[in-house]
Amino acid sequence: MTSQTSKNTPLLDWGKDGIQAQWHAFDFASTRPLSDIEQNYCRHYGLNFSDHISGVQHRFGYVDVDGYQLATHYYLPATDTLQGTVLALHGYFDHSALLSHLIEFCLQRGYTVLVYDLPGHGLSTGGKGEIDDFLEYVRVLAHYLTLLDKTLTGPLHLTGSSTGGAIIMEYLAEHQISTANSPFASILLLAPLVRPVRWAKLLFMYHTMRFFVDGVERSFVASSHDKEFVHFVEYNDPLQNRRVATSWIGALVRWVGRFKRVRLALSPVVIQGGEDETIDWRYNLKMIKRNFSEPKVHFIPEARHQLANESLEIRQQVFACLAHYLPASDSELDG
Repeated sequence: MTSQTSKNTPLLDWGKDGIQAQWHAFDFASTRPLSDIEQNYCRHYGLNFSDHISGVQHRFGYVDVDGYQLATHYYLPATDTLQGTVLALHGYFDHSALLSHLIEFCLQRGYTVLVYDLPGHGLSTGGKGEIDDFLEYVRVLAHYLTLLDKTLTGPLHLTGSSTGGAIIMEYLAEHQISTANSPFASILLLAPLVRPVRWAKLLFMYHTMRFFVDGVERSFVASSHDKEFVHFVEYNDPLQNRRVATSWIGALVRWVGRFKRVRLALSPVVIQGGEDETIDWRYNLKMIKRNFSEPKVHFIPEARHQLANESLEIRQQVFACLAHYLPASDSELDG
């Protein structure tokens, strides 16, 4: 892992501290325009959809949950026939701004989109990458679902990438969600985490170091065939977490143990790549197939871990899978 920056790294006209110093509490009904520094942040990550999609509205602010202030984005497409809402969760190290391709895909199909930075990630408060238990993530997700329940119109779709997928599965288990009582039109898991690669080595490292160090340096890997994205994440993304927190590894160990006992009469959708070198996808798919009732698995042999940030050709395959479960309105298809 390296924390150096590329010679091509642009000088930033925004910063996390600057945004947090002047941000506002999130409000679904707000018409407040984004500040200059917030707009600069959005441009840096390609979240400025209104520049090329007519009529898109963007709400941004923080939500107070369990002592955290969590950066929250809500996007509304310009359409008279809303198809529903997509709530999307990002993975470990990352943040919601890296879901820009997925957000745009959903907007173009007529969906409102809610995303937020997990505690200790992105613009949100909390120790970097730290969490005591994945159930804390679950409580946060439950809070956002309650917020949405008060404003929601149309079907609700839940999607998560990597750790985001683990959070969703933990939520489903904690709340004993089944096909009979599910409030979700679809549950879409992109390369969901059960356990990562080199699990035995990680367990040994955790049990030998947990009382002595609070984290270890992260190693960057080619998690996508999109070389520009891989370069951006390592060198040009100041919101990337660059250490693996010991507390997070402990929370992961407990999650893996709990997931072994999960049995749910529910059929989530799973999209998984065959060149994923971040998670132990063979073990993960075996466990998901055992623990859920006939999950719908879409396997893309050439895809790596960052499915929503893959090369254009592979990303189109990922989004074609999602399109089966996120139908567009006739007007959006015509447009």
